[in-house]
Amino acid sequence: MPGAIDVLHVDDDPSVLDLTEAYFERELDAVSVTSVTDPEEALDRLGEGAFDCVVSDYDMPAMDGLEFFDALRDRHQKVPFVLYTGKGSEEIASQALNAGVTGYFQKGGPEQLRRLANRVDQAVEEHRTKEIADRYSTVIEALGYPVYVVDETGEFRFVNEPFAELTGYDREEIIGETPGFIKDDAAVQEAEDRLGTILSSDGPDVQHFGVDIVPKEGEPIPCRDHMAALPYEGESFDGSVGILRDVSDERERREELETKTRALDEAPVGVTVTDPDRPDNPMVYVNDRFVEMTGYDREEALGVNCRFLQGPDTEEAPVAELRRAIDADEPTTVEMRNYRKDGTEFWNRVSIAPIRDDDGAVTNWVGFQRDITQFKEREAALERQNDRLDSFASIVSHDLRNPLNVAQGRVELAREVSDDAANLDAALDALERMESIVERTLTLAREGETVGDPEHVDLADVVADSWSTVDTADATLSVETEREVLADPDRLRNLFENLICNAVDHVGGDVSIRVGDLSDGFYVEDDGPGIDSAVADSLFEPGESGSGGNTGFGLAIVQEIATAHGWTVDATTGADGGARFEVRGVDKRTPATA
Repeated sequence: MPGAIDVLHVDDDPSVLDLTEAYFERELDAVSVTSVTDPEEALDRLGEGAFDCVVSDYDMPAMDGLEFFDALRDRHQKVPFVLYTGKGSEEIASQALNAGVTGYFQKGGPEQLRRLANRVDQAVEEHRTKEIADRYSTVIEALGYPVYVVDETGEFRFVNEPFAELTGYDREEIIGETPGFIKDDAAVQEAEDRLGTILSSDGPDVQHFGVDIVPKEGEPIPCRDHMAALPYEGESFDGSVGILRDVSDERERREELETKTRALDEAPVGVTVTDPDRPDNPMVYVNDRFVEMTGYDREEALGVNCRFLQGPDTEEAPVAELRRAIDADEPTTVEMRNYRKDGTEFWNRVSIAPIRDDDGAVTNWVGFQRDITQFKEREAALERQNDRLDSFASIVSHDLRNPLNVAQGRVELAREVSDDAANLDAALDALERMESIVERTLTLAREGETVGDPEHVDLADVVADSWSTVDTADATLSVETEREVLADPDRLRNLFENLICNAVDHVGGDVSIRVGDLSDGFYVEDDGPGIDSAVADSLFEPGESGSGGNTGFGLAIVQEIATAHGWTVDATTGADGGARFEVRGVDKRTPATA
């Protein structure tokens, strides 16, 4: 054992003390001997400092050696104690060993002194080894890790309580079994191979490897094994020792992290992560889609700020909004013009959000980037189309309606003074039909616009208002709804007016109409003959469902109003075989905003 040995020798004969000290110094490599003639003084010395071993005479005036030993133990001194006495007998030897002394020697010549020195050296080594083992054992027990010892025959010689708890077996069930008791063949073979590298001359002292422990009940438990060989000399291998660590949670977290990483890598949008603790908040992660979208390799993108995508036509407003959100630690979304590596422009919808630690501090920023160039192009085309539609509506409203009104007035005047009333009446009917087409065309253009400011309205009240404004002849109405909907009241009223008119026009003045609830909307149905299969596929196209002098715009207007609210409308067959129009998505979608 390294380090000097401090020995306290107690004997009432100074000559024995001197001789023993001389032999200790000759036989032991590094020893310091404190010689005391009085046991009481020896107890005081033990209270003042630490000694590695106590050697004591038995027959002393103040107290004998065993009384001295008892006094030492009463003071909780666990130091090795060797009784070295000239008054030897089997009775004293028996008492000494029963009391727990470390060794018992009768005084004698040089050979006996050499044996005493060797026993002191051995006792100190054993004591120090035990102290180290106790400390390690305390640490291991405090950590709560499962510990095992497998002897040279390959059987469990020791397992602690956490090991038993891990496997579900009692310790008595495990001791004497081989590792195959709790492992499959492959795991046993790997452990043997690992142990072989430890025992090799150039191998590591410790091996760390994964192993699945098969418990008494339940699924295998993933663990981490830290294995080493027990100390041995020469080729006398005594076995191995190991500490297991349950890594079930660690494996789940690792698998979860791998799944999240794969999700980020394979996401259909560009994903970036930046580090605000580094200068200029550079990107520290970009996914595959970002590389594809921008044309920059990972090596070119990592370590730089994402503003490198900006260019001469990038507007300042979205850039300022991103800066504001980062300064305020707030998420935001902007649309901005960016540039690929080859210099081509693309529209980028950028969403950023802070990533916070458990204390709420921002540790990173995550960005989601979507190429919306095609969307922007469609949006621009739609705006151009809407502009043309507005121009068309203006032409219809002004350039057609004015001469139409003039024609109606002139025909009306001619009819009053003409004898050919029949032909003029026909001309007036045609002009009125033309006016109806103009009005419906304007309505269709207006209803195609998105809903800008919806409000909560009572569906039954809207149906009643619509019924009162339509020429329903002898038709009857049944309203079976108490639903409130979020809608534009005027345009919703127009929807019902067109559906009611459609029923009256196609069935007749005595039609019965019912309005009721669906799980996510409402329906309007009649008791007529149903929908003609010849027009079923084009029912909602302008002009396709007209009959008997109708324009055929009514159902097209219904569909435009539903679409503007974010709803759908479908035609089907009602309970009585008549036409049924179902408007769905009323409670699931937010009306589109202008």
